[in-house]
Amino acid sequence: MRADRLLSMIWLLRAHGYLPASDLAQRLEVSRRTVLRDVEALSAAGVPVWCERGPHGGVRIDPGFRIDVTGLNREESRALFAGLTSWGAARLGLGDALASAARKLLAAVPDNHRSRSMSIASRVVVDPQGWLPLPESERADAVFRAVQEAVLTRHRLRMVFRDKSRTTTQEVVDPHGMVAASRSWYLCASHGAEVRFTKLSRIEEADVLTEACSDDSGFDMATAWQKQREEFLERFEAITATAWVRDERWSDVQEWTLRAMTTDEDDERPGDDGWTCFQLEFMDHLHAMTILLRLGPDARVIAPVSLRQDLVGYLERTLERYQDDSA
Repeated sequence: MRADRLLSMIWLLRAHGYLPASDLAQRLEVSRRTVLRDVEALSAAGVPVWCERGPHGGVRIDPGFRIDVTGLNREESRALFAGLTSWGAARLGLGDALASAARKLLAAVPDNHRSRSMSIASRVVVDPQGWLPLPESERADAVFRAVQEAVLTRHRLRMVFRDKSRTTTQEVVDPHGMVAASRSWYLCASHGAEVRFTKLSRIEEADVLTEACSDDSGFDMATAWQKQREEFLERFEAITATAWVRDERWSDVQEWTLRAMTTDEDDERPGDDGWTCFQLEFMDHLHAMTILLRLGPDARVIAPVSLRQDLVGYLERTLERYQDDSA
């Protein structure tokens, strides 16, 4: 509906200050001409929005303009409160502020949707942390607080971090933001022309500098993170294995693999009962080795033969290591 699109345009402009018409068209999935017509319609309705030409031009909105949320429909109200989680806010020291904001949002929700929104909020819990306690390296500390301060105050950050080989490097970076992914936090920052995501648990020292960051008003964190994820996933070469798995480990293979499908394979069936043959899909060879070793004697790989040989070789080297220690 056009009304929904106009509201979406207002929210986007309020969030970014300004956006090129082509960017708005892509986000709203319409043509650039439609965006310009919508700008005219909003302006005629009294919304302080206009177009500017030039290299830094685009569609702009008065930064002082505010819009209420009394127009939220039922599904929007339910989605808003179902998605609220205190985990990220608490890690940023904003847990109380989130609770206060939720109360204000709830007060602004239309009366006929309020009780349902309250019910959803009380019945749906979003917990990215999972069952296990956070490792010490992932807990908020002086580094976390320094990174947070640099991000929120828009100041440069001097940091010392280590790579996977534990080689340490010192850099001065321009922070763009922080990302909470699963149970880990990442700093998104620029070093020169390069934008990188650094896991906070790898940062050993962090100091906020007095120097302000370069202007990054055109930077989109969500887009940068999505690109990072896509580039990360492209590194993997999927592998499929055929394996017998004990029936009591069925839920494990469903959870630990990308896909687990039963097959009619009957070769090399283990002697006792209670086994099922699966086609198991893994992200790569390392993923396959990790999971199959974790299953231990409750899995027997049939194919590929190379994977089976790698498993046997790994176990032989492990046994040799322990035998050497006991000698």
